[in-house]
Amino acid sequence: MNIKNFAKKVLRPRPSEFISTQTDNFLRKLKPRPFSVDYINNVFKNNVKPHITDNTMTISVLTDTHAKAIASASYYGINGVRHIIESNAVSDATGVDLNVHLGDMIDGSDKPEISRGLLRFAVENYQNSKSPFFIAEGNHDENDKYDEHRFVSSASFRRDDYDSLVTNSDFDQPKIFRLNPVSKIGWFDKGDIRVIFVNTSDIPYILNNGSKKYDFKKVRGVREQQLEDLITVLENTVDKHVVVMGHANIISPSGRSALNFNGDLIQQLFVAFNNKARGQVKNELTGDFGVNLRYDFSSTGISKVTTYICGHMHYEKYYKVAGINHIILNCSALMGKKHGLTTDYNKKWDRRYNEISELAGYFVNIDPDKLRLQIFGYGAATRYVSFEI
Repeated sequence: MNIKNFAKKVLRPRPSEFISTQTDNFLRKLKPRPFSVDYINNVFKNNVKPHITDNTMTISVLTDTHAKAIASASYYGINGVRHIIESNAVSDATGVDLNVHLGDMIDGSDKPEISRGLLRFAVENYQNSKSPFFIAEGNHDENDKYDEHRFVSSASFRRDDYDSLVTNSDFDQPKIFRLNPVSKIGWFDKGDIRVIFVNTSDIPYILNNGSKKYDFKKVRGVREQQLEDLITVLENTVDKHVVVMGHANIISPSGRSALNFNGDLIQQLFVAFNNKARGQVKNELTGDFGVNLRYDFSSTGISKVTTYICGHMHYEKYYKVAGINHIILNCSALMGKKHGLTTDYNKKWDRRYNEISELAGYFVNIDPDKLRLQIFGYGAATRYVSFEI
């Protein structure tokens, strides 16, 4: 079924259960496109593979696929799922150490049964791939865009929908660690390298008369428990090169919080960790986002947090604050040049369906011997950039 026929057959107004079934049936017929797989494979073979050693870690990264159950040749649509399928096909063929999706796997604007189906299908694709994976939660992944646009009186996603579909699958892998069954901090180790995952959509699910107190799409933040867990993980990180990943940027180039709540506190902990300091991290808030914690990073050896990598902004940007690299990666979702919400960055790429520019993804290679982190982009992404670690 081509994209136009899919639009005609699947997207006609029908009962929601039938739409979900039709969408699921279509998703399961999707196959990797040869032009896309061959292209990504060649990027890996020619650019990435020469830098791989036993000591390096190589990560395949997508972010902001914004999958929707619609057919679109110019903006968000089913192509977001295609990118996941094609990226994972290459990861299987090349044997990367880790697959990462940095969040906004779905657009969150479909009916809840459709959005749950999109999440389920994408997670199954990661589960069926050979490499360990981690999927970070994005601000669109709780389906609040659907609630926001339709002014519904009750939350379309239940409290545990995302966790049961995605989070539990992240941690149901022997190579992905967390402190306890409810912690939102995860990590992955290879040799002298540790990758830590934070959740920048750590927002409490609180209902007022059936509606959410916080709109997950509009509010980004971390709470005290996650910061306490981050402190514990860092206190037990000895002689490691540490890279941290999450969905949203935590601070601006000026050092101010880029999250609604406590992004600057994450940065403070990174700096304290690098300085082997003991101390206290706190804010002036009370209630849901109040923080008052102690830390002791004096026994972490030569460990250092060098880099924070995220998506969310739908463009690329690199800046350094207090010696820490902050790297923003471009969205994997198609953003056509003439669409009103397309960022200037993506307009310059003139992204088009079924062409190389439709794609956007990355391979990250971390080399502890050369103290270097390299990013190899493909599609609508910078081809190469290198950072000291």
